[in-house]
Amino acid sequence: MGMADKLVLPGFLDRPYRYIGHFDMLALSSRSEQFPISVVEAMAAGLPIASYPVGDIRRMVSAENLPFVTELPGEVRLRDALQALVADPALRASVGAANQAKARAEYDEAVMIARYRALYEDALGRPGVLGELLT
Repeated sequence: MGMADKLVLPGFLDRPYRYIGHFDMLALSSRSEQFPISVVEAMAAGLPIASYPVGDIRRMVSAENLPFVTELPGEVRLRDALQALVADPALRASVGAANQAKARAEYDEAVMIARYRALYEDALGRPGVLGELLT
């Protein structure tokens, strides 16, 4: 694809939030995932995601990012999604901004805590009980 001099495959990084903002996109080639935290971290950093449609990825990313979640099988399809993002910095920026907005709206710590609280309160059959205990 003519980007070998720009491609970084870092592997495991301790505390990836320190580095993720230095990348242009996240490519996830896993064929088995459920709710990859790396996708949420990349979205929060404003990155587009190129991925196979495993687990919850289609539900996780913004609507603008869906064209880059490819069908299986398809190394060629994943390559094509990557190539489209590599070739267009404005597209990367707009898809990344949409992902960041979705990450803030749906995966922010306060949002997630409120959702878990509501889930547990519903399971207990006592809406509001945990909110009362925590205040």
